[in-house]
Amino acid sequence: MKTQNFILWTFVLMIGAVLPMSCAKTEAEDATINDAGQITRAYGDKTPKLAVAIETNVNPLNAGDYYLGAVSNDEALFDVVELFAANIHKRTVGGSVEPTLYLNNMLVPLLEPDASFPTTTGCHKYVKPLQDKGIKVLLSVIGDWQGIGFANMNAMQTTQFAQTLAVVVDRYGLDGINFDDEYANYSSTNSTSYSEVIIKLRAAMPSGKLITIFDWGFTNSLNAAAKACIDFGYLGSVSHNIFVPNPGIGLPKSKWSPIIINLCGAYTAPQLTIIGDNAYDIADRDYGIMLCVNFQRSSSCDPLPVLNAVADGAYSSTATRIFGGGNRAVDWTPSATGITFGANGIIP
Repeated sequence: MKTQNFILWTFVLMIGAVLPMSCAKTEAEDATINDAGQITRAYGDKTPKLAVAIETNVNPLNAGDYYLGAVSNDEALFDVVELFAANIHKRTVGGSVEPTLYLNNMLVPLLEPDASFPTTTGCHKYVKPLQDKGIKVLLSVIGDWQGIGFANMNAMQTTQFAQTLAVVVDRYGLDGINFDDEYANYSSTNSTSYSEVIIKLRAAMPSGKLITIFDWGFTNSLNAAAKACIDFGYLGSVSHNIFVPNPGIGLPKSKWSPIIINLCGAYTAPQLTIIGDNAYDIADRDYGIMLCVNFQRSSSCDPLPVLNAVADGAYSSTATRIFGGGNRAVDWTPSATGITFGANGIIP
């Protein structure tokens, strides 16, 4: 898809220790063979990749219902799912402030298995099925108005927080962490903290895990060593669906998404054409990834028209979904409380 006419059109961006129940995968589970013995697409086979941020009021399994080309090809449309989001909290121990990670009561059922059904709930139910389709599942992390965030930790705190993130990734078998420097309510920042967290997290996680980042907040403080640890970066404060051809925070194009695609909107045919044209340009200029936001179940706001435009433009293909798919409801009950992690695991 490529036209000569371009209509300027915008939408304002709205952003809104391992236990027996761990979902960490073994090497055998990493294989790309499904139950029928068919070899499926391994992550990394297509460029640009397609990422989607999914909030905790949407069933993430919906993302696995979409395919590139015919469903029978067994080729998942999305490459990366970002679960949005866990929060940076803090506690005081022996007079010292330690950063912690908080999973709210909606996120807990998605990740933490129920002790009564330890192999069929939590991450076994909502994360591993996506991974079995070749989709990488990451946890987004943001601030929570507690005066602590990626950009104002001291050296001890960055070590503690990086280890905390690595513990969570390991416990739930996640594929990495997404950084989103929002809502920290900083009183002051420093020039080393954000870079240290990223560099230390990379060292704390096994090879093959991913680090992604939104270009929000204090990304301008990141040094070259930290940027080298980032797998993908996403365009920050800009209107939806507008292709912004620049390298962002200094990442190479192969690691950068120069667009944020709003999947929920009452689009006209010309507007869908623009989205497809932008996807074409992103692929043509060798950008590495595109990010989608505002993903909903199909009965609430059907993303298929937008995804089809993206697939047409970027991959000269179509977006399809399994019959009746994309419409999974929230089928979990919020936990009574959240879960807080420190560097040594869950804090009672």
